[in-house]
Amino acid sequence: MIPKLIHQTWKSHEIPARFASMVATWRSQNPGWEYRFWSDEDLDTFVADFYPEFLDIFRGYANGVQRADAGRYLILHHFGGVYSDIDTTCESSFDILADDNRIIVCEEPPEHWVPHARARGLNHLIFNGTLASPRGHPFWPYLLQKMALNKTTENTLDSTGPLLLTGCIESYGQTDQFSINSCQLFCPIQSSGSRAQQVPFGDYRGHALSTHHWAGTWYTKWRANWLEKLESYIRHWHYLATRGRFLSPERARATVNLPVLLEPLPALTGHEKIACLIPVRNAVPHLARCMQLLWQLDYPLKNIDITFCEGDSTDDTAEVLAGIVEANRNIFRSIGVVHKTVGTQFDQARRWLPAKQRERRGGLAAVRNHLIATGIKPDSDWVLWIDVDVSSYPDKALKLLLNENEKIVVPHCLKENGGGVGFDLNSFSTTFEYKDAAYFRNVRHGLYQPPLDFGRRVYMHDVRYLHRLPLNGVGGTMLLVHASVHRAGVCFPEVPYCNLIETEGFGQWARDLGVTPVGLPNLEITHPDS
Repeated sequence: MIPKLIHQTWKSHEIPARFASMVATWRSQNPGWEYRFWSDEDLDTFVADFYPEFLDIFRGYANGVQRADAGRYLILHHFGGVYSDIDTTCESSFDILADDNRIIVCEEPPEHWVPHARARGLNHLIFNGTLASPRGHPFWPYLLQKMALNKTTENTLDSTGPLLLTGCIESYGQTDQFSINSCQLFCPIQSSGSRAQQVPFGDYRGHALSTHHWAGTWYTKWRANWLEKLESYIRHWHYLATRGRFLSPERARATVNLPVLLEPLPALTGHEKIACLIPVRNAVPHLARCMQLLWQLDYPLKNIDITFCEGDSTDDTAEVLAGIVEANRNIFRSIGVVHKTVGTQFDQARRWLPAKQRERRGGLAAVRNHLIATGIKPDSDWVLWIDVDVSSYPDKALKLLLNENEKIVVPHCLKENGGGVGFDLNSFSTTFEYKDAAYFRNVRHGLYQPPLDFGRRVYMHDVRYLHRLPLNGVGGTMLLVHASVHRAGVCFPEVPYCNLIETEGFGQWARDLGVTPVGLPNLEITHPDS
């Protein structure tokens, strides 16, 4: 059962005056409960003594709030009881919870869920500012494992905070181990100060045990001042004057056969015919490894048609491909080469510059679209896009992608297995994209190209605690697409669509029409840095 033990933490044992009256309510409302106060130093000693295997991660967190988050979970596992943030008022006795053998939580006010929770595919957001738990509950070690996976994530919400907690509760798989309640139980007030608008639910509906006052909340509403509004206006007009040709949502929708796009997926039989499409250019160093990985696929090779699209190579790629085709005719269902000349050449060291991306990626889109036209057979069920220089993926990668039962699925592409930041950052989920001055500062030639730390996107390396991440943009290092998507007319924009191009534009285009791409943060493939 939940022991009658209350925990609170702060940087030191000197409680700030603004919190003193709040802290006092926990003692006055809960006579007979033991009260323990933890400083940062106390938490460090506690982790060193009882969770030494986690100490390096704990001390490695960049922010004190991450250690405070992790510390509360470990305290509840080791001691049990109730944890509450210091900026919380206890409104009533917690005796009603003491007979429960589950972890008791409440949701954050629904007003907080968007955009953070929804961008990650979460249907709600669990509040981590007040938690009640029996001692030694097995959920906490599970959460600890997920925190270790996410140790390099900079966003506190994902590394240790309420998004991590919510995702882990959803994936834990034993709903009877939790009592999930509406926000009125522990945090009836929004961060804005207004009362939350939520219909009470849960085992403890009708009870209001505490109120969180959001004294140091991450959830703050940004408002532009007049100067920022003026800059936004000027940059928007500059964008309109310089963006060049683009594909409008209206025109994109008009070119798509929606009934074909939205038809339900048929059940898998294990014998689906796969069109494997591989763009190549100056690929001689990578072709042998590319073929080795295809040979090792745990899938009937006689059900796979491979089509390479070669063009603009300055090495012997075309000649080497001819030999590969001849040597593999009897291994796969079919194998062949088509050609597409784009006519662009880029210096290897400068091809990632923002000014080059419209031309570079527009050319890549043209190659991919040529492959759609020439490489998908009349009876192809699925299309597997693979970059020729992908260096590793699991033998079961194709089966794992197929088993997600989604029309567009991508694995997590990294520079090395278990590595930190992902390689293919074209796979992302959008949290919010205000069309403000900051947004337009990152638009080049009609393409939106924000830096990694801009904070308006979620990447797969941010959310290793999730099995799936709904995406806006997708990467093409490996990409599984049901053939009906391409047959319906959704291809790779060669000019910007919603300020995105090529695979990113493809993902957003499909999502806008009702097919949401899905990323798998824990299905890892690797691509060498280039």
